[in-house]
Amino acid sequence: MSMAGRLSGHYIRKRLRTAGWARRIAGFSGVLLVVGILVYRFGGIDFAALKLVLAVVLGLASLALLLSLAGLARVWHSGHEGGGKAVGALAIALLVALPFIGAGLLAVENPAANRAETDGMLAADISDGADLNDALPGAGTGPTIDGRQVQARAAQVYVLVRKVLADEGWQIEEVATAEPEDIGTPAPGSNDLGISGTIDIPLPTARDAAAAATAADPFARPESREYTIRALATGPVLALPSDINIRIVEDATLTYVDLRATSRLVDWDLGQNRRFVEDFLAALDVALAGLAAIGPVGEG
Repeated sequence: MSMAGRLSGHYIRKRLRTAGWARRIAGFSGVLLVVGILVYRFGGIDFAALKLVLAVVLGLASLALLLSLAGLARVWHSGHEGGGKAVGALAIALLVALPFIGAGLLAVENPAANRAETDGMLAADISDGADLNDALPGAGTGPTIDGRQVQARAAQVYVLVRKVLADEGWQIEEVATAEPEDIGTPAPGSNDLGISGTIDIPLPTARDAAAAATAADPFARPESREYTIRALATGPVLALPSDINIRIVEDATLTYVDLRATSRLVDWDLGQNRRFVEDFLAALDVALAGLAAIGPVGEG
């Protein structure tokens, strides 16, 4: 037998046994992530169950990531077969991990707080002696944001605020107004009926017409110097709810707008409530710019 015959043969490459498992685990974690979020959004599970699902997803994605990296290392150093499956598993695991990576970055950028507010809202709480950390146990407040003031009547601003709320997709739950002030009340013993001897008397409205108007617009309110609005906002993806409280206060020729956003379910909102406040104020600025161009009622 020749030397060439003795040296001929086939080099058998070992296969990665973990590559297939890594790809299956990564794929299952992705499916579990999507299904878990959808079931939560449709009310099939509560938020506590969703957090457990997300923890399982993160664990599976991390396991798939480690297995795929270990497999690729063996392919590089020992020439094992199955590198394609390992790369696929790595890609799927990274895709599933992206939302968790994004949440981690937001956690680094934002303080551990579950609400955000404008400076005027915080000042009102301090003057009222309210507990500033009563939203959730262990929760805090993020940095305050400048409120808004405009030379207009509170009733005008209230209309614009409602439009902004509708554009943002936030649901109004309650509206309260301050007691109307007595204007032009005659002094005791005086025959004067008011300013310049006259007062405006509103025409009576039929009960049926008033009821129809209320049914068409349940949050229509008479003119007032102060409005308090309670609304509900939901975040993207998980639709986590936040309570929105807005105060519109008229003082002399200026009207002040302040708001607070507070998470209902979490004590660390990853900056979502700050974004709620900033987005609302940015949209309100656009609406107020049009109002400023028109000018307050009675001006001219």
